[in-house]
Amino acid sequence: MQARTITALGLRARVLEVDGGDHGDPIVLIHGVGGWAETWRAVMRPLAATGRRVLALDLPGFGESERPGRVRYFDPKDAFYPSFVLAAMDELGVRSAHVIGQSMGGAVAFMTGVSAPARTRSLVLVAPGGVGRDVPLFLRLCALPGFGLIARLPRSRDAARDVLATCFHDPDLMTPELIEEAFRYGNASFPEFVRALGHGVGLRGVRPALRGAWIARASRHTGPVLVLWGREDRVLPVRHAGAVREVFPHAEVRLVERCGHLLMAERPDEFLAATLPFLARAEEAVAA
Repeated sequence: MQARTITALGLRARVLEVDGGDHGDPIVLIHGVGGWAETWRAVMRPLAATGRRVLALDLPGFGESERPGRVRYFDPKDAFYPSFVLAAMDELGVRSAHVIGQSMGGAVAFMTGVSAPARTRSLVLVAPGGVGRDVPLFLRLCALPGFGLIARLPRSRDAARDVLATCFHDPDLMTPELIEEAFRYGNASFPEFVRALGHGVGLRGVRPALRGAWIARASRHTGPVLVLWGREDRVLPVRHAGAVREVFPHAEVRLVERCGHLLMAERPDEFLAATLPFLARAEEAVAA
């Protein structure tokens, strides 16, 4: 797994890459809010072993990517996140790709797919944000005025570990690498976490006008969609999976037992068992 630095939308951004060849379409992986590229570590090499180029992005302000200035993260008229993903794909020489996103990254993958359907071979959405309106109280509190100042306060290593543990059904499955990265990257990116989240979430949950504007565009993406959700997800409840078919009537929906929010890290085998055949079917459908 190699790390490289690119410039997209004028921002320095880190990308992790495993180049498995050009047997199929490249795969672009997008982490959730507060996350970093290595949250995909457990599945990157197996995905690349199918002969595909696999790219995990650090979104701006997260991991080791440069923080953006004042941007419209999710604005339907000028959304920053899908523009960034498409600009990163340009810099990486990727014409079209399977786009896979988790949590907020799932929302970003969705926005990319409906903004540039010709460049999105398929979508894999892992517990995607924005499907349902309700979110946990601790996320809604980030919308409070002045919370950005609190986000700048230092947090201990134990606190970072505790936050990561909320994303797992079984915290014993957290790897030492993820725990160390939660402290290194999670703490530093917390102000950006609050800024980005505050644009999409208010005290009552996902902002309805924002959600409605994007869901109204869902039909623009006509390619295959796979949705994966951990049955014991404590961050975005599994009941949101039931709303997926209202957005994408043709979507495949898989629930993973004994699994929390960070599905690809907690249950990588189940993630791969669902995703690899799906990607193959998506490419076979295009060839046919």
